[in-house]
Amino acid sequence: MKKNKVLAYSEYILVYSFYSFLNILSQGLSLKIGRFLGLLFYKIDKKHRKHTLNNLKIAFPFKTEKERDDIAIKFYKNLGMVFVEIFRLNKYNESNIDDFVESDFENIKNIYGGQGVLLLTAHFGNWELLAKTFGLKGYKGNVLARPLDNPYIEKILYNLRTASGNKVIYNRENAVKNIISALNANEIVGFLPDENASKRIGVFADFFGVKACTMPGMANIAAKTKLPVVPAFIVRINNNNVKDKKYGNYSKHRLIIEPPLDIKYTGDRKTDTMNILKLFNEKIEDIIKQYPEQWFWIHNRWKTRPEEE
Repeated sequence: MKKNKVLAYSEYILVYSFYSFLNILSQGLSLKIGRFLGLLFYKIDKKHRKHTLNNLKIAFPFKTEKERDDIAIKFYKNLGMVFVEIFRLNKYNESNIDDFVESDFENIKNIYGGQGVLLLTAHFGNWELLAKTFGLKGYKGNVLARPLDNPYIEKILYNLRTASGNKVIYNRENAVKNIISALNANEIVGFLPDENASKRIGVFADFFGVKACTMPGMANIAAKTKLPVVPAFIVRINNNNVKDKKYGNYSKHRLIIEPPLDIKYTGDRKTDTMNILKLFNEKIEDIIKQYPEQWFWIHNRWKTRPEEE
């Protein structure tokens, strides 16, 4: 839905002012502000706090209410820091990225450029910084995105996303065509298939043991092309007990790039797609179980339900 131009530009002025303010602060201070904003959001936004706690109960029914509350609070603090870091993406460059992100590209360096690569990730950690790190380390690719309603703010985000050489493929009519073109050009295309899908486009696959309507696009493309699918996630390192004098606590991340998934193809596209979706959900589950406070719990992942329910 297009916004009224006056309203859209007013929103842009506010966002740009905040963006400019954050970029004159130190890394440590900006992250403190992010944690404060995240905690404030947790306290005042009852609707999304309810979604978060409900999702945590679905995923971790064996945990106590206190344990789930603790995860939720940590998640909101991390979300606030992610929000701040996205506005500061241009602070990361080739000369300093290793100060912020530990990375090892051994599992992708021998296939990058020789064939298209499907990068499996999720709304986990700071996924925008993941893409930025790939670009800065010489592994430029394509990120899929849904354009914001406000075109002025979208322009800010677009510039931040493409500054390291990455390209944006918008979730529009020509998305599939652009994805295939990028893969045919031996490029990386990153997917985040961890959001709820509508019944019109989604298929149900288990996620934490509960049916979740899942977007099948990446699995369909993998089944069709049989190109390597490489799982990659970025994790904020728990260094809150170590005083980082240069950048402050919570500033360090670790990029985890796994070997390509071992996909057993049957020759039947529908069967292969469902098997691949199962692998995707299992892989995303695994990283969430290790770092539960870093997934995007605020999203209503199990919203769409099967007819029989």
